[in-house]
Amino acid sequence: MERTPLLPLPEGMRISQIQVTQTGLLISVSATHPTSCCPLCACASSSIKGHYRRSLRDVPCGGRQVQLALTVRKFYCRNPLCERQVFTERLPDFVEPWARMTMRHSEQITCIGLATCGKGGTRLATRLGMHTSRPTLLRRIMDLPDPPLGSILYLGIDDFALRRGGRFGTILVNLESHRVVDLLPDRKADTAAAWMRKLPDLMVVSRDRGGEYASAAAQGAPQAIQCADRFHLLKNLREAVEGLLAHHLAAHRKRQTQATFEQSAPVWRSKRAARPCPQGGASSAGQARGASGPLRAGDRLTSARAESAGHCPASGHWSQHRQSLARDRNLS
Repeated sequence: MERTPLLPLPEGMRISQIQVTQTGLLISVSATHPTSCCPLCACASSSIKGHYRRSLRDVPCGGRQVQLALTVRKFYCRNPLCERQVFTERLPDFVEPWARMTMRHSEQITCIGLATCGKGGTRLATRLGMHTSRPTLLRRIMDLPDPPLGSILYLGIDDFALRRGGRFGTILVNLESHRVVDLLPDRKADTAAAWMRKLPDLMVVSRDRGGEYASAAAQGAPQAIQCADRFHLLKNLREAVEGLLAHHLAAHRKRQTQATFEQSAPVWRSKRAARPCPQGGASSAGQARGASGPLRAGDRLTSARAESAGHCPASGHWSQHRQSLARDRNLS
């Protein structure tokens, strides 16, 4: 069985056995090319020393997971000047050295990670019949080569936290392609200015409203126009509106509290005036008004002091109470 349309293989490989297991398919594959080149000296050799098996994960077939049992050979290097005497044959179009999955399987996992995210990509890969994890997806994305820097005309600059609340860095974004072009280890103006000096064609720098990046843009790209980005404008607007609403809410609650107190004050005063004496008689204010007319301010103060001290005119001490009232009037 040289090849199958469901599992295409590169030239020089053949399928020897296919087994259906509980978890998917187990396919035995071996290389049939007569020679192999030494990875160190690139000298071709046909002297086989031995064989060994590698277990690889491949792309799913019909919704089933595919496990490859790849038999690879070891060759003697016939170059007397080569430091490597024995080498393992390479399959550059199919699998990388020491890898645990085929190249096409790795490419599919990378595409899923770029299209989704760590956790979402894991769930999608499981649905498609590929076993992977969140760290694997993130590692595949981080292993991608950096694109060429090229010419940047519109640059976005902002800070990010390497350690929350303790250490910060700077992120630089190409606003035309919406891709991150570089990360700086700090958010100092000198570091960002030195990076911007490498871009003589820079036209616009979009930044926050802080002073560090404004100084960096003025030093590193004086020809560029500086503008505040939309995110920080909306953030500052939200903070200003929240402060204004909080001030108005506090003033409204204060007015409500004052109105409630003013409404309850007459009721509290009437209840206090109608409160009976602890000894069972009428209140001191009522006794004073019944005996000598309405009380003045000093009389009310003396009556309140008498009530607080526990002396009531109705308990037989009216003469003493009248004397204290007269004394207060003379003093006033």
